[in-house]
Amino acid sequence: MRRNSQFLRSTKSFVVKTGGMKTTVILLLTNDTELEALVADALSEIGAISHLTRDAGEALDIICGVDDLDLAIVDFEHGPHGMTLLNAISTLREDLPLIAITRDDEEHVQALAYVNGATACFSKRAVATQLANAIRQWCKPTIERAFA
Repeated sequence: MRRNSQFLRSTKSFVVKTGGMKTTVILLLTNDTELEALVADALSEIGAISHLTRDAGEALDIICGVDDLDLAIVDFEHGPHGMTLLNAISTLREDLPLIAITRDDEEHVQALAYVNGATACFSKRAVATQLANAIRQWCKPTIERAFA
C-alpha cells in the first residue's frame, strides 16, 4: 500500500479526544488548499485527524487499508472520474459515510453524487460550520447515530 498521504492538522490548536474515546479518522481527497484548510478547521472543532491525499489510487488504498476510518470526503474537482471514484468507495466500504464536495451547487451534480454513494453533498461554497456539522453527524458512534 502506498503511504504518501499525510495527516491533516489544523493551523489552530489541535485537539485529540482522550479518556478512552476513539479519535475520529477521516480521509480527505483534494487538490484544493482552501478546502484543505476548511476541513482542518472543522477537524479542530471536533478533535479529529485526517489522511490527506491528492491521489485517487492512494485514496482507494486508504479506504481498503485503514480499518478505523470513520468518514471519507472527496472533492469532485480532483479529477474527471469523480463519480466512478465515489461508486468504488461506496462499493468497497458500504458502511463508510461519504461526503462529496462539488464546485457548483447544480442539482444534477448533487443527484449524481447521491446516486453514486454520497451520504451528503456540498458545494465549494459550503461554510466550515456546515462541514463540521456533517462530520459530527456521521462520525458519532453507530448506536448514537441510530437514535439521532
